[in-house]
Amino acid sequence: MCSLLSPIAETGSYPKFLELRRGKNQKMQETLSMITLDEIKKAANRIRGYAFRTPLYRTFSEENVFLKLECFQPVRSFKIRGASNKILSLPEKKRKEKGVITASSGNHGLAVAYVANKIGIKATIVLPENVVKDKLDMIQSLGAQTVLFGRQQDERVKKADEIQKKEDQIFVQAFNDLEIIAGQGTCGLEIAEDGSNLESIFVPIGGGGLISGIAAAIKLNERTKKVKVIGVQPDGSPSMYDSWRKGAVTSIESSKTIADGLSVRKPGDITFAFVRNFVDEIILVSDDEILTATYKLLRKEHILAEPSGAAAFAGLLKSRSVGREKAVSTAVVSGGNISQEVLARILESPVSA
Repeated sequence: MCSLLSPIAETGSYPKFLELRRGKNQKMQETLSMITLDEIKKAANRIRGYAFRTPLYRTFSEENVFLKLECFQPVRSFKIRGASNKILSLPEKKRKEKGVITASSGNHGLAVAYVANKIGIKATIVLPENVVKDKLDMIQSLGAQTVLFGRQQDERVKKADEIQKKEDQIFVQAFNDLEIIAGQGTCGLEIAEDGSNLESIFVPIGGGGLISGIAAAIKLNERTKKVKVIGVQPDGSPSMYDSWRKGAVTSIESSKTIADGLSVRKPGDITFAFVRNFVDEIILVSDDEILTATYKLLRKEHILAEPSGAAAFAGLLKSRSVGREKAVSTAVVSGGNISQEVLARILESPVSA
């Protein structure tokens, strides 16, 4: 079932900003303190030349709505920000000797392969058996070794761990890592700098790396700390939504959604800490709502997004149907690596937009 209710609405109380219980939450507090606005600014300098500064585009189809076009990155998704920050943070000698390995549904793996190719190091990418062929082809074109295993993110991570222990490569986490989060936070820095009078930012959630970084960049900035950060997750993969409601990291039994990049059965403990303390609300959207948003971006805005990339826009559209029609808002279009099959499905059976 789709829901616009956050745990705030259902429990009657907000998790207060950085107000953490002593004892069991001390580790969470220490984790949060490790990413500052200065660290995100350092990441922005580090990744220059690898990740682009993307446009904040005013829509034609929705009043007071802006789109942060991460689909214009060199690998067509925001993942280049975190991957480049993480890999470039490693000692040069160590990364050259060992190479890197990661587990990914596609976009993170593509980003890791891109950076590895650019700096001349080895990369191994563990991908799902049902990986989008276009993503696989792009990763292989960059010279990375690919391994196909399982269908869920946690299955791929276990396989990558096995390979990493045998070959002693450096594991580049997809989301549950401070350097990854700081890199993704550079997207939030740009939104804060380029946006004016923003009231809310809609961000897709899979494992939570992007929203953790954006939320930190927004909430740690005195000028933008009152801007609402709203997460959007598929209702077929509500792992962060369920965790946030329950106040603890929670696994879901299965994850099934058209938005393959957001299919994660268990969020990370680090990303959960950031989401719990910096994110104002989480919205669930259906596959139909995601496909409608994907089509609307293509038809009305001439922007090609993959379903995962259109999810935040789907959440924004849904929120406007229940009373936020005039709010000045931004939706992060996080990726544009759409499969031929999904694109054909949208074009052959256009949905209402």
